[in-house]
Amino acid sequence: MGKKSRVLIKIGGKAAAAESSLRDLIREMAALRDRHEFILVHGGGAEVSRVTRIFGLEPVFRDGVRMTSPPEMEIVDMVLSGKVNKDLVRMFSASGIRAVGISGSDGGFFTGRSIDPAGVSRTGRVERVDPEPVLLLLKAGYLPVAASTSMDPQGGALNINADEAALEIAKALAADALVFLSDIPGILKDGATLTSLDRAAAEREIRDGVITGGMIPKVTSSLEALRSGVRAVVIGEFTTYGDLALLLSREKGTTIGE
Repeated sequence: MGKKSRVLIKIGGKAAAAESSLRDLIREMAALRDRHEFILVHGGGAEVSRVTRIFGLEPVFRDGVRMTSPPEMEIVDMVLSGKVNKDLVRMFSASGIRAVGISGSDGGFFTGRSIDPAGVSRTGRVERVDPEPVLLLLKAGYLPVAASTSMDPQGGALNINADEAALEIAKALAADALVFLSDIPGILKDGATLTSLDRAAAEREIRDGVITGGMIPKVTSSLEALRSGVRAVVIGEFTTYGDLALLLSREKGTTIGE
């Protein structure tokens, strides 16, 4: 058996909440583990927003990125690093995949700094990734399941956009592929999926308003990943067993390339 390819999969809140398709994804990942070495990074924005409103706070977004206040950060930690992460770990474990849930704070996996010069906002950017904790887990045969929460140099909690976290982790791990699983079949234009997109086209579609909201950080992250040596980036939808293989072979979704 040849060397396995290293694949980082990022799932968002809606994908993580769709239990039937999520179980199919986990089954397919189990079936493909003889060829691929997987790392999973997850968001959970829909669940965070739901719980945030229960506590009487209203989520604020800028260009698809959550602007996290200190009170909301407590909810982000509770939901992402807690409920969403552990629900995923339990699902993988029940399917026979030995999964370990981690966050950026665990073992210093990835650390960051607030996007606010005053340091008040708890929305952060990744400044450093130490791949050693994940490499040790992979070597021991575990599947790392990473929440996108982290910490700053003072030990304060940070909420990192999961797309950006996936990008930085993929770069640090020299991933062969970075797959963003979305709730749409890819990047759409006039109702049709764009099968491929280069840098100039991506910048034009953002400028023209075709790429908006949460898709903006996905596309900009994809371009940065390619510049940093990640071999392939695919954005697409997983709805049923078999879709992951199609995405990895670029037969489905949108492939971002230079």
